[in-house]
Amino acid sequence: MSGTAVVILAHADGEQVRRLIDSLAGMEVFLHCDAKTPDSVLSAMTAASGACVHAIPRRRTSLASWSLVDAELAGVRMALERTRAEHIIVMSGSCYPLVSTEELGDDLARWRGHSRLELNPLPYLPWGTRLSRDGGLWRFDRRFVTFRDKILFVRGVPLPTYRRRVPRDLRLHASSQWKIYAREHAAILLRVLDGRSDLLRFWRTTLIPEESCAASILRSPALVGAAADNVCDDLPWYMEWPPADTRHPRWLGEEHAPMLETARFAPPRDPVKDQGRHGHRKLFARKLSSRASWLVDMIDGELRT
Repeated sequence: MSGTAVVILAHADGEQVRRLIDSLAGMEVFLHCDAKTPDSVLSAMTAASGACVHAIPRRRTSLASWSLVDAELAGVRMALERTRAEHIIVMSGSCYPLVSTEELGDDLARWRGHSRLELNPLPYLPWGTRLSRDGGLWRFDRRFVTFRDKILFVRGVPLPTYRRRVPRDLRLHASSQWKIYAREHAAILLRVLDGRSDLLRFWRTTLIPEESCAASILRSPALVGAAADNVCDDLPWYMEWPPADTRHPRWLGEEHAPMLETARFAPPRDPVKDQGRHGHRKLFARKLSSRASWLVDMIDGELRT
């Protein structure tokens, strides 16, 4: 699997992260462990790991803030510099593959030159709120107060400042932080952010940029040219969302085993012929923990064989 690299963003549950790393045998893994995480947890994550696991310099990360994007991009940059991977998968420590490494390689081979990201052009209805029914545009049209790349909240509310214009070249998209980059697109994303200080300032003061930055840039032809055509609306992760909470997926348990089996054995999607992200095979599941070891055992024993 030298054609695939994986960036893992983790902060807890060293036992489960180590099991995730073991499941990715044959791939180059770039691990970011939050700087706030105790060293003992990091040691558990990397226990008995081989030379294929590379440590990303640790940062203090925070949800809803540029710090998470910064950690991801650091891992992507390392993967580009140290490997010849054709795809770079970005996942959390609570993700887990539903297919074998061989089947994952076969699937990604069909997607050569294509990236797979959830793509929802704004305005996006689920990102509206009771006070701001604009489909999430409120996340972008104001500058938010930050400290060390962390959005500041008061009583759970982010602090906005003045209104601003969204950079003209951007086509805003809502997305998921978890994605699969084609090598070309990962390099283009870094090149755009390295060369456009105005875009970097914009994203560093945007609310929850981890769910919008990469997708928005890579789907903006004015920034990336024809490469935008091969950035596909596809999220090969199975996640279970509570009906009343679109912010955080559920932790998966024994009751989700039938849904995981259905997701894993659905027909694979063709990047050119098949339209729409639903109804096709999922390659990964989220969120899994060491508390659900029975479920991970089932995945290993029945789904990944």
